Amino acid sequence: MSSPKKRKSKGKQKYKVYDIYCGKCNTHLLTYHKYGAGKGILRLYLANIASPNLMANFVEAGYEQIKQVPNLSCANIDCGEVLGVPALSKSKKWVFRMRQGYFHRKLIK
Repeated sequence: MSSPKKRKSKGKQKYKVYDIYCGKCNTHLLTYHKYGAGKGILRLYLANIASPNLMANFVEAGYEQIKQVPNLSCANIDCGEVLGVPALSKSKKWVFRMRQGYFHRKLIK
């Protein structure tokens, strides 16, 4: 019989840094750390939002339930396009379920 493979300890996980922009008016919204090998961004995990600090600290801002978190919308007053909707992932983590085609991402690192 073969022995089960041992997993290597991950230590520091590698991530990619993306800037997220509004697809309609090209306004910069946030900086996001993406973990994993997938190409697209279907869900933005609130814990992985790096900046601005207001968005990065939704839990500390007094929101107790995901229903209280506002939609992710464009910061430009003239635009106001909704880019993502707050939801819970399968693992019960807070996420923004992103609307495909309403935002652009640019790889920084």
